Amino acid sequence: MIWNRVDPAKVRRLFYPQVSVVVAVKSDGRIGAMPAIWCMPLSFNPPLIGIALAPEHETCKMIKKARGFTVNWLDYSHAREVGELGEISGRDFADKLAAVNLRTVKSKVNPQPLIREASAVLECQVREEHRTGTHELVIGEVLEAHASAHFRDYWDFSKYEPLPYAGTEQKRGKSWRFMSTRRATMRVAFKHSG
Repeated sequence: MIWNRVDPAKVRRLFYPQVSVVVAVKSDGRIGAMPAIWCMPLSFNPPLIGIALAPEHETCKMIKKARGFTVNWLDYSHAREVGELGEISGRDFADKLAAVNLRTVKSKVNPQPLIREASAVLECQVREEHRTGTHELVIGEVLEAHASAHFRDYWDFSKYEPLPYAGTEQKRGKSWRFMSTRRATMRVAFKHSG
């Protein structure tokens, strides 16, 4: 096998596509949220997940203050809302989810918002934080987990269509690129995220 050199600053792209989730938080009466591409399970017992977030984003700051957050899986039909969520800053909205027409319901175990349109949700409390270069690794303990009927130990992909993020593009302006498992592609232009 002959390989071409990959710029180390672009190594993250080798991992794409990755399923995008939306992390949401409520702090000081405001609701923040953002797409998170770098999210992964870390431990079976206790159930821990890790999310890498840029520390300058308002949502990251709110999570650190609130000490809790939710993780929400939206399916491909919500690609536009997820992309738009990444375009706007939480500094500009009291309810960032409402700004992109997503609705919330209350968590059962903590004051953090769940996205009504989500196919699955995790309710988490912050357990640890670690600065890892450009990003903050927020480790959350899963307090509750819920999923639609499309999940029974594993996803039924004949009914659930995940939202894989495939990177950003520079064609005719910068845009988010989501890919469908059914071969569709959606691009959502963005200005900044947070």
